[in-house]
Parts: sequence; structure tokens; C-alpha cells
Amino acid sequence: MVRSTRDTGSGDIRVPAPQDWTLLQPGDLIEVIEPGGYSYEARVETKTEQSDILWIRSHGFGTRHLLHNQDGTRLQARPPAEQPRNP
Repeated sequence: MVRSTRDTGSGDIRVPAPQDWTLLQPGDLIEVIEPGGYSYEARVETKTEQSDILWIRSHGFGTRHLLHNQDGTRLQARPPAEQPRNP
């Protein structure tokens, strides 16, 4: 996966460009890829109207996380065929 970046205007420091999360909906199964490369599966619980902030619940531990689309975390939606019917 290639990450896009945006210039912060402060020299050579670059941060990932915000990811568009508008197509993600509550109930969607996603892969969460953190800036350090760690990834895990989660389900979208809710999101803001602008889709820039999401609440997710991770599979396994069931912990809840608040994500912002400018924090460097990347989300990859799972195709419907990969989504279990009973989460």
C-alpha cells in the first residue's frame, strides 16, 4: 500500500494525508493499520457526520478506540464476502 503525504509547511517533516472514511458505515468490518505497521481487525461502531472521526471496537479483546483520519491510522474495508454474519 502506498501512503500519500501532505507537507506540514515546517520543513522536511511529513505526515500522512487524511484518509477518506466517508464510505465506511457502522457495522463494517475493517482492517486497522497503525502508523507503526501493527494491524488488527475491528468493526466500525459509529462516526461523525463529516466521517473524520470513528469509534471502532477491535476483534479479540473487544476494546473500543477513537480514531481521527489525520492521526496516521489507515483503515481498509473488508469486502462483504469476508464479513461474518454474527460478529
